[in-house]
Amino acid sequence: MTKANENPELADFMASEWRREKPDLPVEDAALLGVLIGVVRRIERTGQTALKKYQLLNNEHDLLACLRRKGQPYAAIANDILSEILLTSGALTTCVDRLIKRGLLIRAQDKHDRRKRWIKLTDKGVELIDKVTTERFQLAATILQNFNENDKAKLKQYILQFDAALLPIEKPE
Repeated sequence: MTKANENPELADFMASEWRREKPDLPVEDAALLGVLIGVVRRIERTGQTALKKYQLLNNEHDLLACLRRKGQPYAAIANDILSEILLTSGALTTCVDRLIKRGLLIRAQDKHDRRKRWIKLTDKGVELIDKVTTERFQLAATILQNFNENDKAKLKQYILQFDAALLPIEKPE
């Protein structure tokens, strides 16, 4: 990762150097992806900064949001959560433990199956994730404020094309 990823002018300058040195390479494609990577990183940093004031890590936010999206009673079992967010079962346990200590979650035994334990938002957890979600959605709207609906639809289409192009060349983990 270079500074060029987050500075389009520097990326253009470096691309011109590569075109001069290696004219046989698809320099423009690499430069475009480099700038895209930089934009994505800046968006991620902006989102992380918004979470810091609530003392939430990304995975904690993802867990709270997952439960909130479920609707009342804002609860799910671990396997359902793991199917939606990028955490291992061990990391989920650690995350849940941290959020329980903060009073944002509880674990509850299933009334019909003693083997099943529910992870549930507390009232404090619902209040926090509602506040954070409102701010993050407004932040997304601010980032995209200069795009009209047609631009947003095209952008989504391009992102889906990127996703489709990556599928056949990604190596399975």
